Amino acid sequence: MAGINDQRSFFTGADALTDNVALVEWFNSSRRLLHAAALELGVTASELDARLRAVAGGVVVGGLSGRARARQVARPITHASEALVTASQYIVTASTRFEAVYMPELEAVGYKPRKDAFRFTNGGGR
Repeated sequence: MAGINDQRSFFTGADALTDNVALVEWFNSSRRLLHAAALELGVTASELDARLRAVAGGVVVGGLSGRARARQVARPITHASEALVTASQYIVTASTRFEAVYMPELEAVGYKPRKDAFRFTNGGGR
């Protein structure tokens, strides 16, 4: 089992990214972490919105219905979720750009781009 100092975290400094393998691992783990956090925030916002609507019980406060008040609370969490999706997309962009602009150096050390296993076929026995 790796110790806490042996593990890379999302909030690691650039000093810990010492080679292309470490950088690619960081790209992949960051993307996964951001995606999971975005999903969690999205679900939380939806559940909170539903719970707060139920609490309101038809009471109007400051001219706002229970639905509008619940939305005011849940919407920023939804926006945070969307921001994490965007952050994840930028991590993917940085990863593909790294591979594109550093390909000569990567090929020099024997790196080969990952082949995507997904293919379209016509259903024939291939």
